Amino acid sequence: MRFLQERGVINKTALPEIESKKADTNVSLGTIAINRGLLTAGQVEYIHDTQEKTGKKFGQAALHLRLLTRTQIRNLLAEQKRANLDIGELLVLTGHLTPEQLERERRAFARRKV
Repeated sequence: MRFLQERGVINKTALPEIESKKADTNVSLGTIAINRGLLTAGQVEYIHDTQEKTGKKFGQAALHLRLLTRTQIRNLLAEQKRANLDIGELLVLTGHLTPEQLERERRAFARRKV
């Protein structure tokens, strides 16, 4: 996001809208697991309670509690990644960039010197 700000493609006033939209569109692992019939709502709540107590991520807590296997967690993470929009897609969705601008900026980002 900073790269796009430095290039003058987006401004700081757009950030709250984009961050809000990202929060609204993200799908949690727990929701995906419930939808797939891998966990119940009660089990997801139990995992969340464990997360709060231990500081573990959802998948780590579910594995620790033996509610999900490593393979199930990997599959859930892959599905979550497909379901959630990346920042570029959100910029297009919110009208801050056109699809063409997004591709141009992705190419420029890839060419930058680090």
